[in-house]
Amino acid sequence: MTRLWPTNSGTDLNNEVAYLFFNIKNKFSNNLVNYTNFFLYIDLLNIHSKQILLKSILDELEVLILDVVELNLSPKNIKALNYKIVCDLIKKSKRRFLKCLADTKGLFVKGICLNSFIEDNYLSVIISEYKIIIQNLLIYIVFGSSSIQDTSLGFTCISTPSSYVAILLETSLIQLSNLVLYLVLDNYTSLLQISTFLNKYKLCNPCYLSIRSLAYFKNALAYQNLIYLYIDYPKSIYNSRYRVLLISSHGIIAKYIYSSRFEDMLNLSTGQFFTVFFIEIQDLIIPKVEKILLILGKIILYVFINLCSNFFILIIKIITSRLYTKDKNKDYI
Repeated sequence: MTRLWPTNSGTDLNNEVAYLFFNIKNKFSNNLVNYTNFFLYIDLLNIHSKQILLKSILDELEVLILDVVELNLSPKNIKALNYKIVCDLIKKSKRRFLKCLADTKGLFVKGICLNSFIEDNYLSVIISEYKIIIQNLLIYIVFGSSSIQDTSLGFTCISTPSSYVAILLETSLIQLSNLVLYLVLDNYTSLLQISTFLNKYKLCNPCYLSIRSLAYFKNALAYQNLIYLYIDYPKSIYNSRYRVLLISSHGIIAKYIYSSRFEDMLNLSTGQFFTVFFIEIQDLIIPKVEKILLILGKIILYVFINLCSNFFILIIKIITSRLYTKDKNKDYI
């Protein structure tokens, strides 16, 4: 039987939230190796550092939930302040993560300017994509599923599976950890500085200890981010789905969930709209091309079979005629 998320605030919701956070904390002890088919910034960190980062973000998320309750914010307020909430959550998570490192490793904590969120195309797109997920997560946790006015999820608000809210929490934590580390490393201008930072404070994944491996990783990420901005992101919007990241018993995996994204479609740039246009052309042309190729294939196969059969028949006739000629010659002798 599917476990459903409580519809309204109360004891049941509080117990479900406590169980949700307890379960996700236990998952931090799992193998946090990246098993997706793409790179994540947190791949640079060793397992222990990933755990510290994820715990820092979860702690800040708990503080945010308490603030929402204390300030008596409504779902409408959360939607209106959504972008600022996400940006503040990233800033505070980064500060908490660096403070944890400072307490244990003597790391000097740097600040971060909120304007850098707007200036960075990759960062702004990622925040724009996942702010709805974090917005819905907060509403589910504070108010229950009845406060979600979203008919594009594929199920009604009163029948929201608890596993769906767990998916929102896990993907939020992993994406936020990805963005936090992106901002931390963005403070360093060279590969040498990044390598020194990771190795000095014993944060580095053993796979990226050398400058060469770090350079490969950075170049691969730059190419991946470009592909994401202009191909994967508009494609996900056109297909009405979100890519979510989950912590399984084996490691971090990627899945997709359905959700209508018509509003996101309106905010696409010209280059991103070209990808959508190309997909539409592809959907229009490919079925017809496949049909033509299928017919041509059948014709070619039919001609080939007939030629082969006629050739074998001819060979058999030649052989039999020669055998008949030999037999006739023997009778004559």
